[in-house]
Amino acid sequence: MRPHPGGRNDRSIPKHQTITGVRFSGFKQENTMTENQKTRILEMRRLGCNYRHIAATLSLPEGTVKTCCLRAAKKGLLGTPSEPATCTCKECGKEIIKVAKRKKRIFCSDACRQKWWSSHQFLIDPNSKAHHHHTCAHCNKPFTAYGNPKRKFCSHDCYIKSRYYQDVDDGR
Repeated sequence: MRPHPGGRNDRSIPKHQTITGVRFSGFKQENTMTENQKTRILEMRRLGCNYRHIAATLSLPEGTVKTCCLRAAKKGLLGTPSEPATCTCKECGKEIIKVAKRKKRIFCSDACRQKWWSSHQFLIDPNSKAHHHHTCAHCNKPFTAYGNPKRKFCSHDCYIKSRYYQDVDDGR
């Protein structure tokens, strides 16, 4: 009687032979990385990709990618992530020092962030749910408010005129 292929008596695949990234050790199958995958992981990590993205791109487990990066860092093949990097503010150009294990900062202050977004309103999606269409309570002109569904006036000037000045025409 012939043994079933892949069964206990099958000797067609010797122990510890690697076939396209899969190593057979006795009866247990283990995944191994090729050198090409290791170099691609290190390249993507240097470009700033996170572990999850690299793992999804290369169809590898996330833990395998982390281990590869940590081993490469110990050998000195990959720069350590604790090195402070610098970037500049989008609005004023002031240098911002990156804090380790924190999200990358784009603006140096809230004032710069607000100033930049107020001058770049065209980058906000016009079909966003954050756009609210109103009619000014003072001048009756239609206006769009971003992020404030309760806004009543189109400008601060209209608010001041409505609140503190009485129009003769209105009879107030």
